[in-house]
Amino acid sequence: MSTLSFLDEEYLNNFNKIEIDSHIDVQKPFTARKLIKDIYPIAPGEAKENKTFLSMNYSIATSLEKEKMLAFTILEHALLKSEAAPLRNALIKAGLGSDVISSFDNGILQPMFSIIVNGSEADKVDEFTKVVTDTLNDIVKNGIDDELLQASINSMEFKLREADFGQYPKGLIYNINLMNSWLYDGDATMYLHYEEALKTVKQWAKEGKFEALIQEYLLDNTHSHILILEPDENVIAKQEKDLADKLAQKKASMSKEDIKKIIADTQKLKERQRSVDKPEDLEKIPLLKIEDITKQCDKLIIAEDEIADTKVLRHDIDTNGICYLRMLFDISNIAYEDINYLFLLEEFIGRTATKNYTYEALANAVNLHTGGMRFAVATYDKEGDVDSYMPKFVFKAKVLVDKMPELIKLLQEIIFNSSFTSKERIKDLAMQCRSDFEMSILRSGHQLVLDELMAYFTPKERYDNFGDLKFYAFIKNFLNDFDNEFNKMQTAFAKILPMIFNKANLLTSITVSKNDYEKVISAIKPLLEVLPNETYPKQEIPFAVEKKNEGFITSSQVQYVAKGANFIRLGYKYTGAMKVLETIMRYEYLWTNIRVLGGAYGAFVKFRRDGNMYFGSYRDPNLVETLNVYDKTAEFLRNFNVSDREMTKYIIGTISNIDMPLTPALKGELASSAYIAEMTDEMRQQQRDEILATTQEDIRALADLVDACMKENAICVLGGSNKVNEAKDVFKTVTIIL
Repeated sequence: MSTLSFLDEEYLNNFNKIEIDSHIDVQKPFTARKLIKDIYPIAPGEAKENKTFLSMNYSIATSLEKEKMLAFTILEHALLKSEAAPLRNALIKAGLGSDVISSFDNGILQPMFSIIVNGSEADKVDEFTKVVTDTLNDIVKNGIDDELLQASINSMEFKLREADFGQYPKGLIYNINLMNSWLYDGDATMYLHYEEALKTVKQWAKEGKFEALIQEYLLDNTHSHILILEPDENVIAKQEKDLADKLAQKKASMSKEDIKKIIADTQKLKERQRSVDKPEDLEKIPLLKIEDITKQCDKLIIAEDEIADTKVLRHDIDTNGICYLRMLFDISNIAYEDINYLFLLEEFIGRTATKNYTYEALANAVNLHTGGMRFAVATYDKEGDVDSYMPKFVFKAKVLVDKMPELIKLLQEIIFNSSFTSKERIKDLAMQCRSDFEMSILRSGHQLVLDELMAYFTPKERYDNFGDLKFYAFIKNFLNDFDNEFNKMQTAFAKILPMIFNKANLLTSITVSKNDYEKVISAIKPLLEVLPNETYPKQEIPFAVEKKNEGFITSSQVQYVAKGANFIRLGYKYTGAMKVLETIMRYEYLWTNIRVLGGAYGAFVKFRRDGNMYFGSYRDPNLVETLNVYDKTAEFLRNFNVSDREMTKYIIGTISNIDMPLTPALKGELASSAYIAEMTDEMRQQQRDEILATTQEDIRALADLVDACMKENAICVLGGSNKVNEAKDVFKTVTIIL
């Protein structure tokens, strides 16, 4: 209240209130469902078969109807997101495409519910419509499976109560949620409260209201459309020609004076973009002092324990009755030729039938009793050792403490009784995996090129790289030669499963309130006591530093440009000043030259404790120009000179990122990761001390390190064919991947 009072008295009080008409009219409903056809770009020469998207899209009530919004979020999970989802499974079984995806956008006045088939053909649209309609009619007639609906409600309730937004501050997410109603003249606090809405939808489940919602908004709703989105390799060329023609026509209609004015205005804009703010203007912004910052870093919350002859890391953190469990199984015993199958197992395990469950029943049980569980391959390294790598097969789960016995029973069922013998299910999962990967390439191209680039330098990253483009190639081959590959998978899984789920070298991490720890241990003991305890020799992966300098072509019109090196291999050491340099580069040099002047959506730099450093750009219209900016970084650093005030701002900005509030789950994960890497509190404190003590001279001293890294000329780029082919001389290989 004191802050609001200050804003009112010192600022808002000086202005008169004016009435603003913020009303937004709703779209007039369609009288009949529409059919819309459109095209999207693919790379020249890329095959068009099975590249069409089919979607059915519905306008659902308004965002001011909170209970319906919650109900449709639950319905989306039940119908389309759960492994037991009947609509998703019906579409997959019909063979209409490679994957089914969905979305429910309730952040707009007229929320939109979408059912989408990926990897299809335009001539399947009638069958697509029929499968959706028939399946929904059957659900309305016979009712939604009660266990499925309750599992989806439980999953949503867990998320609401946990309110875990990862690294995003809760306040930010809550502020965004305010807009779902506030923007449309509704109660701004509507979406901050969920108890009553949750109570209502639980009652709706008992009364058959969910089926009524399906009937009203999906089956009988004419305010909807079907979209057929087909691939076209000529789209980009046509768009570029249309733009060139439009600009030529515009220029032809202009006088010489008009053209001169545009040139002059453009020059003024560039000068403004390159200019720095006046010191007297910057002085007006309030600023903390270095002395205001806490000198001590937060201690890692961790204690060692031993249960049933296994190591347990204990993180006593108030979790509001939730246990965050991680079990890290050592997989350094898996042979090099079987590593691909580890990543395949990651995709399949927990999603197939077991001895006592169908895969649908297993999904329902997981959602009924837990807040979610998953398996993943993760690789760690030891602090300061660039040649170390410690691969783990990680089980992660979150569950209410009272539900721990159910979680462990499910985990035991999955570990010992999973079946991978259904060709139909395995093929469906493999197709979903391929589709998800293709979507992620376009959504997260920057992460892909960074992962590829880092694999040039260290064995840890080379191991992780088996889950990146190598795995994409593997899963495509798996599907292309399915019968043969299916048999190979059976042999490989039979070999590696007992080697993975083994008590030898198992590390368990438990994040839970101190008072609940014994309950958790009591629930876990039965599993630990039945796990085999066999010792297998460690297998080495072949590794040599290799600058592959790869160019990957997609249908995108933007690039993701990465360049880096390992500075420890070049004779340099990690220092906390590098964290400050990241801040300076992100908000100064890279921001100005790549985002403001270059037109990219974003740019970033990272100096990691393992020695790997990289520059990267995101949704970048350029390629060679961006590489040139990276190469000139050392020159910028050698001439770096700012006021003490600006230097203080950079240091404070760096500390604010390090001191970002963490959820209980992330605190536990940070502590266990540090334990594996043998990174101590003293090392973390040293980094903090170095950050707070960073001077301009320290930043200038990093110029030689950056210069040496850039002269290594290790590059990886993903982008459009025109830009990649124009720069083909900087690559050793150029590959079309999408």
